[in-house]
Amino acid sequence: MSATTTIRHRRSISEKLEQLTPVAISSTIKRLYRYSELPEWQQDNDKIITGYIRETKSVKECVKSLFLFHNESINIYSHLVPTITYLVLLVGLADMFLVPQFPNSTMMQSVMIHFFLLGSVLCLGCSSFFHCLKQHSESHCHIWSKVDYMGIIIMITCSIISLLYYGFHDHIFHFKCFTVFTVILGTICTVFALHDKFNSKTFRPFRAMFYVTFGLSGIVPIVTGFWKFGAYEAIRRVQLKYVLLEAMFYIAGAVIYGFRFPEVLAPGKFDFVGHSHQIFHIMVVLGSICHFRAILGSYVFMHTGMHHSSFVFIR
Repeated sequence: MSATTTIRHRRSISEKLEQLTPVAISSTIKRLYRYSELPEWQQDNDKIITGYIRETKSVKECVKSLFLFHNESINIYSHLVPTITYLVLLVGLADMFLVPQFPNSTMMQSVMIHFFLLGSVLCLGCSSFFHCLKQHSESHCHIWSKVDYMGIIIMITCSIISLLYYGFHDHIFHFKCFTVFTVILGTICTVFALHDKFNSKTFRPFRAMFYVTFGLSGIVPIVTGFWKFGAYEAIRRVQLKYVLLEAMFYIAGAVIYGFRFPEVLAPGKFDFVGHSHQIFHIMVVLGSICHFRAILGSYVFMHTGMHHSSFVFIR
């Protein structure tokens, strides 16, 4: 073989390698996918077009996605940051700075505040884990979605029971009756949440309204409080202003989530920031803050008979 032929042969091989290399590199660096490129089990919201992490089959890869901005990033961090915050409050910071200490305060009265914080940590934490690990595989997605639903049920249950205690602290029979009622409703919700059909995307609006209905069951004890104590005292016992704000955030978030607003109006425009699930997450956090303020105010009113109208409550 002549030297000229050898050089031409090498050039030919080099040109072929140059043609192949860009394809190989592009396939390895692609991290985000379009809705149409996903397996069927990952296709949930067709109004969100881009920014997906495709099935990873790896917990490590799911965790690495925390450092990549995709269409689930805000869902993850909007609940992960409050989870850590509530956990810090739970382990002692709340007692140091937020919860007033009264000489006649019992352990149960303090525990109920921590009971709500625990429910918030579990709910928001489960949500963060779900949105981080859901892209692992279909089986993992189903498992973590049920964990997410259970977290919501736990938070609603803890929220209602904690406020029931302060509202009916001197009428324990009423507190016990309404607590049993809440636990029964929570159990019914759990049965539905663990059913596979409940997890399908066709049940999206139903899921939203299901949890709203469970949350609105708290209206029954509030109405009872109006009848038992009169409007003036009942409002202050449960800090009704903040409870109504909480309900407003939860209901608005659930409606937005159920109807996929605003991405339904402009598919692809809210893929990374501003879509319905992200708004729902933020509304849940705001609602939880309102409830925390309500139980702190109820705790103080129980001991002092004094009502604090300001939102910020620092002892």
